[in-house]
This record gives sequence, C-alpha cells and structure tokens, in this order.
Amino acid sequence: MFQGLRLTTITRFRICRTLLSTPPIPRLRHLDHRLYSDSVKTPSPPPLTKVTPIENLLLKSIQATGPISFATYMQFCLSHPTEGYYMKESNVVFGSQGDFITSPDISQVFGELIAIFFLSQWKNAGSPSTIRMIELGPGRGTLMADMLRVITQLTRTMKAQVQVQVHLVENSSAMRAMQQKRLGKQGNLEIQWHASIDSIPPSGDIYTMLMAHEFFDALPFHVLKRTEEGWHEVLISSSSFAEPPLPEPQSSVRYPCFYPVLTPAPTPISTLLGTSSPRFQSIPVGSFLEVSPVAFKIAHKIGELLRKGGCGLIIDYGGDTFYDNSRRAFKDHKIVDFFHRPGECDLTANVDFAYLKEAVEDSMPVYKPLTQSHFLQAMGLKERLLKLMKNHRTRDPEKAKRIEEAALRLVSVSPDGGEMGNQYSVMGISSNDEQSYPFIE
Repeated sequence: MFQGLRLTTITRFRICRTLLSTPPIPRLRHLDHRLYSDSVKTPSPPPLTKVTPIENLLLKSIQATGPISFATYMQFCLSHPTEGYYMKESNVVFGSQGDFITSPDISQVFGELIAIFFLSQWKNAGSPSTIRMIELGPGRGTLMADMLRVITQLTRTMKAQVQVQVHLVENSSAMRAMQQKRLGKQGNLEIQWHASIDSIPPSGDIYTMLMAHEFFDALPFHVLKRTEEGWHEVLISSSSFAEPPLPEPQSSVRYPCFYPVLTPAPTPISTLLGTSSPRFQSIPVGSFLEVSPVAFKIAHKIGELLRKGGCGLIIDYGGDTFYDNSRRAFKDHKIVDFFHRPGECDLTANVDFAYLKEAVEDSMPVYKPLTQSHFLQAMGLKERLLKLMKNHRTRDPEKAKRIEEAALRLVSVSPDGGEMGNQYSVMGISSNDEQSYPFIE
C-alpha cells in the first residue's frame, strides 16, 4: 500500500545518529492521559454549588433565547474572551498541576520522531531553502521546541542552508506568553502568531510543515439524532427553561443546571450537517452523531496551505469513523460530567478522521490513519530509545528506566483501546505523489 517515498537506510541512520546524540530532556510522568471510556466517572457535587461565570452567562442566554447547541456551549466554555478555559490566565491547563498532560510532556522522543517525518518529506521534495513550520494549538510550545531542535541539528548535519519560519495558531494571550517563554530560547527565531489559520496565506515559494496535535478534539461540535423525519439537533437547555428532557445515552449523572433536549423537527443546520458526508447515510434511525463543521473547514484550509508544497500530521483521539457519544470533560486528570463547572474543565470529543480526510482530499493526497503505536515505532522509536538509555544504564539505572517507561507509554496498547498507542490516531498529508509515511511498508 505504501510505496515510493522513503529515505535510504543509510540516510535514515545517518539522520538518526545525529539525533541520537541529543541528551534526554526531563518530562512529566506517572500521570493519566486524557482517556475516553464508556463510563463517565463523576464525583457527586453538593446539591447547591456556586455557579461559575461561564455557567451564569449560559443560563442567562438560555433564559433569553432558548436552548443552545453543544457547539455554542463548548465555544463559551473554552474560548470566552475573559472566562474561557483556555483564555483565563488563572487556569492551570497543562502538566501535573493542570487537568491533563500530552505526549510531548511525557517524552522528548515524540517530537523528535515527528521532526524526522517532516524532514523526510522535505528531503523528498528537493530540500527547499525555506521551511515554514505551522502548529495549530501549540500548548506550552513543548512540541514545537522539540521539533525545531531536531530540524536545526539535522539540517546543519546535511550542510543545508535553511531558513525556518514559525507560525503558531493561538488566540489565547496566556498561552502565547507560555509559548514565547519556551520558544524564546531558540535564538533569533521569529515567531508569528495567528488567531485563525485563515490568516496564513498559501505560498508556493516555501515548504510548509503543519502540525495539529490534540487540536481537533477541542473544536466545537454539534450533536444530531436521526429519526424517521430526518436529522434533529440535540440542544442544551437549563432547569429554568421549560422543555421536556431528552435522556442522554450512557450517562446516569445529571447536573441540575443543564440537560439535553431534542428539536421538535429537523432544522436547516441539522439537515445540512447530517448530509455533509455520504458515510452518514448508513447511520440507522435512533442513532446519535457528533459532527464538527469547524473541523471540516479547518481541514479544508490545511489542504489549501499544503497543496503547493508541504506536508502535515494530524494526531488526536479518535479514528477513521464517526462517533455518537465520545464527549468528555476533564478536571484534575479525571473524567467528569460534561456539564461540570463550565469554564473550569477541558472539553473534548473524539475526532472523525474520515471526515477530515473528506475535507482535505480535494486538494492533495491523504492517507488512512495509523495508530500512534504503529507510526512511532515505524519512525524509529526503538532505535532512539536505546541510544537515550545507553548513556544512563551504568551511571544512573533509575533514570534509564524512567526514560524507557516514558517512551514506551507513547506506544502502549491494550485490547480495549484504552492506551495511548491505540487511542491516538495519526494521519499524514503530503503534496508529494508518493507515500505519506516514510519507513512503513
């Protein structure tokens, strides 16, 4: 299936040899990653709790105009200019003190192997002299810092004269400050921030490398239900707004303020979204569907940016299918009810990679997603890990063990799909006509 694009074995190990000389970087460990499961683990709240600022805004909105969509709820909770989860400086989002950690926080190997992927694509494109690196939702800047370090080292080893530009899509001033602090150590690197991917113009004169890691799962989504009449939308109402409640599947816990309701008839938006993919036609009556038009639009823009020369990786929770009830909220590294403490929890939903592929494939080749375990191991995780551990086995065996445990956690798998290696999917995009995943037969 995958033929054509590959570095030679000699080139691959020449690259790896330089990369392997990089010392290990401390990472967080022994923390649960953002795990989606069929059961919602929710602590029972006090009967009366002080509402959050976002909760108050949402209640007033529902009282004034009626039920709101899940997309509106999510946008308020995460992106409200002053009280949103990602926008408020007082919210500790990442790390051991926050609500979750991500793969780059666990092991430096993650970013290093992604950089190898990008460099292999760049080399097969003729090694253009200007590289534009774009990251959507860069978090604290850890992943970008790891990628930049490797790309800088290896292009020097290749004696390539390369100019690197960095573009970060981030609309939170608090997050931008974190990214500036982390990436400011990269020397005279010029960083451009963008509130939206739409402000980054396509360019045929430079080679674009685009990374979207745990970005799409945080985008607003709508919830639909298929009936004999067509697609209805599931909205969110409040206990102060007179509507009959709609039982939500797989949820036995209900917070008093918000609950889902069904529109009495199909709406223009529910009809449009329900027919936005031919795959949705096979969904049986009575089923629910989570669908994000924002994700589709951004994926289409990614195709436009990379079409004239570039490659990209989308890594996220989800798979090559649609989902009906994957939405979750995270607080203090635990799954809580989706309506728990609005504005103070991270909200996510599994990513329908087939939907993203449909948005991109009009512009350029997109390949079927791989599991994170398959991708990282094929990219050389074992070789890199052995080198990192080699210098510590004698002097510091405990450190060598921690390095090994952290890296192996990235590729761990389980029969129920609950480990990082098989819960994350990786989708490669490339303007090259050959295969998108190097080193994979």
